[in-house]
Amino acid sequence: MREVIIGLIQLENELGDKEHNLEKAVSLIGEAAKKGAGIICLPELFVTGYHLEALKDDLYDMAERPDGAVFARLCGVARKLGIYIIAPVAITNGVPGQMENAAVLINDDGEIQGRYCKNHLFGAESLFFTRTGEYPVFNTKYGKIGIMICADNNHPEPARILALKGAEIVFMPAAWRVQEADIWPLLIRCHGLENNIFIAACNTYSRMDDLFLFGHSMVAGPRGNVVEELGEGEGMIVCKLDLDEITACRLAMPGLKDRHPKDYGILCETLRD
Repeated sequence: MREVIIGLIQLENELGDKEHNLEKAVSLIGEAAKKGAGIICLPELFVTGYHLEALKDDLYDMAERPDGAVFARLCGVARKLGIYIIAPVAITNGVPGQMENAAVLINDDGEIQGRYCKNHLFGAESLFFTRTGEYPVFNTKYGKIGIMICADNNHPEPARILALKGAEIVFMPAAWRVQEADIWPLLIRCHGLENNIFIAACNTYSRMDDLFLFGHSMVAGPRGNVVEELGEGEGMIVCKLDLDEITACRLAMPGLKDRHPKDYGILCETLRD
């Protein structure tokens, strides 16, 4: 049996208060690690908070560098606890005035293993962030993992690409609004079912005057089943996943095996009028 315990930190952060948010995250990471979590994921833009219209150009000044203080702190925590951390932040990409909405994977040796850059930018995000068009899959001692971020959830392609590349768990940090609360669980469960993988969706909880990021982090299994789910408020999910369920589901429902890729050329085209 191939098992892994994962942790999702549903953080209630303070907009723009990086030091406060980082130290709260470190504390909650420690709690999740004590419960046995080997891979721990934080929500989208966890260290700055998410409200682009309020942060405006200040977000550029708050953006992280790979050799910056936030990563130094988290790498130290990962090394000390022997865990993987997925840390979603605004990160500078070396071009003045440009950033990536990224999720950085820190391995259990306390080293930055790689990062995923959000590709499906929502609303005003395209004014702040660039995209790469890349969907990396990362090897861990537990198995292969992929990462999506928030609005990637609105599209079937990212999860399918990651599954075809061998990802067994796709972590999805998010800052998902209450306006789309009804479709949040449907999309997550659908990605899990269609690809027979685990989807670990880690949402922010933040109630502001004009923006409510409603929490409800959840883990969906390879049959689209809900493994664990939170409600509103700050909290965490720590749960054990049996990765052998993926093989069992794919034997019972060989949807990926029965695909006909040559038929799907139109999927690479834009929407027709």
